[in-house]
Amino acid sequence: MNIYDVAREAGVSIATVSRVLNHKDYVSEKTRKKIQEILDRNEYHPSAIARGLVTGSMKTVAIVAVDVRVPHYALTSYIMEQQLSKLGYMVIVCNTGEDKESCKKYLEMLAKRNVDGIILVGSIFNRLCDEKETLSLLSEIPIVMANGKIESPNIHSVLVDEAYGMELATRHIYEKGHKKIAYLMDKDTDAAERKAEGFLRQMRQYGCEKPENDVYRIPYGLEGGGEAAGMLLEKGYDGAIFGEDLTAVGAMNVWTKMGVDIPGQMALTGCNNSEYSYICNPKLTTVNNKGEVLSELSVQMLRDVLLQKKETATLMILPELVVRETT
Repeated sequence: MNIYDVAREAGVSIATVSRVLNHKDYVSEKTRKKIQEILDRNEYHPSAIARGLVTGSMKTVAIVAVDVRVPHYALTSYIMEQQLSKLGYMVIVCNTGEDKESCKKYLEMLAKRNVDGIILVGSIFNRLCDEKETLSLLSEIPIVMANGKIESPNIHSVLVDEAYGMELATRHIYEKGHKKIAYLMDKDTDAAERKAEGFLRQMRQYGCEKPENDVYRIPYGLEGGGEAAGMLLEKGYDGAIFGEDLTAVGAMNVWTKMGVDIPGQMALTGCNNSEYSYICNPKLTTVNNKGEVLSELSVQMLRDVLLQKKETATLMILPELVVRETT
């Protein structure tokens, strides 16, 4: 049975049936009951597309990440999807990769599908989203950036204070007696830059004149960490702070094979408090940037915006240091 059949059996117009389905006024109680009886008897459920044409909302939200295989993105995307589903939204999950053109194509597709809102996961979208070309297409769609920030009337942000997290890690290692510390920057994102700023600020407080010389850009992952391990020993470092847990584990694996005493000879920390940090041996000290809180607040913010309860806003999350066996 479709809406035409319901209207025919009730002896009313399609518009009247639509008003009942969407709980609109201007329908008498007698007519409303008659139509509802027909709907219930036939177990009629209007399609999402049909309802969307009437209400102007498809009850659809897109979660956009560069790669949900990355544990941090996987966790946040999963929590967001579950929360949005509970709120009655259908969720589209997109993997754009780290290419600007690919990102633009995904966002153009979402604009054409008339999604109700978008959550961009990660500060990398500060670089991938071209304000003039890409974001202009989405100017009418509410967007929440999970750990990113772009100045635009329709874009809202939930940020992690990554700099503060790196200050915690640097202070902890330094006060354990490790004075020559390096920061290993394994991502090209705004979040990675903020982490480096925190490291530099803390090292300057300890009197280090040129801490920028102790910041190294390396590839992300096990191989990147492994390649950096030998270099750090050669340069005499006794402490290392990695921007990501997996990269830290890559370095630690090499040091363990070399017989390096961890944390006596080399103390190290990672970041994200991912599963990599506690399945390795020794267990990795890491910065917990609270991905669960980031996910939940991003969904809450988008919900409030969609319900017109919130103007453009920014929330900040303070990370914590999880001390384990590598410091």
